[in-house]
Amino acid sequence: MSSRMLLGGHITHNAKRFPDKVALIDNGGRTTYAEFEAGANQIGHALIAAGVGHGDKVAFLACSSRHWVEAFYGVVKIGAVAVPLNYRETPEQISMMLEDCGAKVLFVSSHHVEAFGALFEGVGFPVVMLESLHSFKAANSGLVHSDDALSEHDPAVILYTGGTTGRSKGVLLTHSNLFWNSLNEIIDTDMCEGDNTLIATPLHHSAALNCWLLPHLYLGATATLLEKYATEDVLRVIAKERVTNTFMPPSLAREFVLHPLAKELDVSSMTRWYVGSGILTANDRNTMKACIPGVKIFYQYGLTEAGPIATVLKEEDYERARDSIGRAFQNIEVAIMDDEGNMALAGEIGEIVLRGPTIMLGYHNRPDATSDAIDEKGWLHTGDLAHMDSNGFVYFYDRLKDMIKTGGLNVYSQEVEAVLSKHEHVREVAVIGLSNERWGEEVTAIVVLHDGVDSSSEVLVSHAREHLASYQLPKRVEFIAYEEMPFNHNGKILKRELRKRFEPQN
Repeated sequence: MSSRMLLGGHITHNAKRFPDKVALIDNGGRTTYAEFEAGANQIGHALIAAGVGHGDKVAFLACSSRHWVEAFYGVVKIGAVAVPLNYRETPEQISMMLEDCGAKVLFVSSHHVEAFGALFEGVGFPVVMLESLHSFKAANSGLVHSDDALSEHDPAVILYTGGTTGRSKGVLLTHSNLFWNSLNEIIDTDMCEGDNTLIATPLHHSAALNCWLLPHLYLGATATLLEKYATEDVLRVIAKERVTNTFMPPSLAREFVLHPLAKELDVSSMTRWYVGSGILTANDRNTMKACIPGVKIFYQYGLTEAGPIATVLKEEDYERARDSIGRAFQNIEVAIMDDEGNMALAGEIGEIVLRGPTIMLGYHNRPDATSDAIDEKGWLHTGDLAHMDSNGFVYFYDRLKDMIKTGGLNVYSQEVEAVLSKHEHVREVAVIGLSNERWGEEVTAIVVLHDGVDSSSEVLVSHAREHLASYQLPKRVEFIAYEEMPFNHNGKILKRELRKRFEPQN
């Protein structure tokens, strides 16, 4: 066993190195590493007293806070498995996930009592309010251990994914998976112990938890947590707490630079800006850099099953591969596989496959889905289409499920989106395929214009015609207000919702 790979050991180590250093900040106050270690140990002892042991599951249905993080580390310190749940799911989905994981304890925040109160009444295990966590804690703040020896190969978290299109799958990630994912971020994106990272997206999402919280706490840095995302709050917290880095999808980065406070507040402490889950245009980058001169932009790609991070386009690589999603992180293999299971040649389109120490253990209780996702050679099949050039840069085309088949030809929605998003009138765009008797599917662009701009489908299609083949051009353009564009909690456009809205009725 390597204790340095165990998540709980990171806090114990840093409590010795930096006992008085602030580890966590939220709107309720600050927690030092010494306080963090003591609190997590107290929660661990209380969980053991409640009958939670090695391998048992403890669920979270709560907004991000210092208490959330303290409870999370209390769970993993005793070798139990943390199960953060998406509080935007329906009560039916939450109930299914609780049953699937077999939770022994549920941590909740008061915000979700009203929405899920009936569900709490029916569970046969303790429900602990994070706002009154002090009354749950045991008196013992000494080191806490499970009765069984902990291994870096033990599961540390289950993160549910894919619930919107059917039965949710619980991604099992081990202590080792999360350790190597943290190292990837630290090595390839310049993280350091002097950082104060702002985590403004929910901790039930793998990016917020695995790519920003865990690496910074491994280093002994500071993590500032927002209960919920609001651009004004993000700007004010960066200025107040001298935040050094944060993550946003492109849609939220655009909101950030357009906000009046971006010009009024001092946000110059930001040295690194992480972006993913959408197209980031050259204009986006220019406005971000104009807003925060000198900031480095790291554009990243990944998926929960990969730990989640896989590739990064670094600041210094942008000019040589500006349309790519970057190259593989230090400790992960990235390849392109053709339909026959062979490795594609440079420039050939195929499926992105990933292999390495960050790849999930599997799907909880789903050996069938696990074997479908990970082949006999250990390659995780992502369902994403791309090509790789001779220098290892990966160029993303589409999700296999989002590829549009029109008139017998394949259209990659992100290719069309990339072109349309470069038009000065366009703020947000999503390209989808909708049923069409003649073409099978017709290329359809759903567009949000910048405020005060008047445009037309003819203008946008004419712009697209300069860069795309005729079969790739949108046959239909729909304009909607920004508030009508369906984003998920991480600012990614939900294309399934657009298909529901605009699919022709039979």
